[in-house]
Amino acid sequence: MSNEQFHQVNFNDRHIYEKLSDEVIFPELDKQTISSYNFYLPLDTLISNSQTSRRPKKLRNKTPRPQNAWILYRKDRLARDAKIYEGWKACDISKDLGERWKNEDDITIEAFNALAKLAKHRHSIVNVGYKYIPLKKR
Repeated sequence: MSNEQFHQVNFNDRHIYEKLSDEVIFPELDKQTISSYNFYLPLDTLISNSQTSRRPKKLRNKTPRPQNAWILYRKDRLARDAKIYEGWKACDISKDLGERWKNEDDITIEAFNALAKLAKHRHSIVNVGYKYIPLKKR
């Protein structure tokens, strides 16, 4: 795979901030951590919640939770390795990627943890006043 398919994050590029929010305040350490990893998907695509969903009808209008590091990793790796996972069941893909996640180096895990912070920040801007309220079991 050639490097031109990967997206190197450059925080000096103003359009990233404009796409995320007008005023993104993000620690310098997290910027460096995210910039050190070559993501397959563009940053704004990666941290945006999916527009298509298989959620039950009664939950479709409910705001989704912010994506965590594992979900972001799965999303990026699945896009990167789509041909490998063609024809696989979603549960088998998750198991395989879960094993990969456990064996990833610290730099990769730190990059996705920092990205999860950014996704949470964006989520709080887009969904002002959001508070997670779990559904009560019957």
